[in-house]
Amino acid sequence: MLAPGGGFVCKLFQGGGEKSFLDLLKRRFASVKFAKPPASRRDSSETYVVAQGFRPGA
Repeated sequence: MLAPGGGFVCKLFQGGGEKSFLDLLKRRFASVKFAKPPASRRDSSETYVVAQGFRPGA
């Protein structure tokens, strides 16, 4: 279980089903940011999600 105020990082592959997951993250975390590292190929469907400030039960 993630403690209140905790953070979450994951690699996300875009493919059509990620919208509901991102909506949940935005409800449960104070801040949700996306990053695509420069080392990642431009045409790659991967991106990273960094969520901070977990709000349990939100």
